[in-house]
Amino acid sequence: MSIHDESTLEIRRTFDAPPERVFDAWLEREEWQAWIGPEGVDCEVPLLEPRVGGRYRIDMRLADGRRVPVAGTFTRIERPHVLAFTWGWDGDPARQSQITLTFTAHGGQTEFLLRQEGLGTIASRDDHGRGWASALGKLDRYLVARGAPGAVSVGQAQAAHL
Repeated sequence: MSIHDESTLEIRRTFDAPPERVFDAWLEREEWQAWIGPEGVDCEVPLLEPRVGGRYRIDMRLADGRRVPVAGTFTRIERPHVLAFTWGWDGDPARQSQITLTFTAHGGQTEFLLRQEGLGTIASRDDHGRGWASALGKLDRYLVARGAPGAVSVGQAQAAHL
């Protein structure tokens, strides 16, 4: 996939918590389940195998009662710097993408980048961008509520489209 693919999504955000804390919120089942998914979507994480080649599954329950099964495989885990995994509708190989998360220490904060490739269309990119921006807002509030050292809400996610 070209870096010029218009369907690639990038979201940058600063969290006022160290990279280890932000990283671990993605790989501890109870933590991930507490914040993953956009506002108004309840999620269960019945499967989480936090190792390269390990799988995960997220069952999203939408406000209208529909269920969206998301699943993937971890492709790279370098705590606390890089986490990569596939993302897509469980059982639908045509609806798969690749997510790479980077966590960079900056003072006591984490500069965070989410890059999602393989979304296929600009509409899909934009839909995922809205969902991720909302979920990352929930993560920010979760870290603050859990008392991450010095955690305060830092602000809105910034999305860029390549």
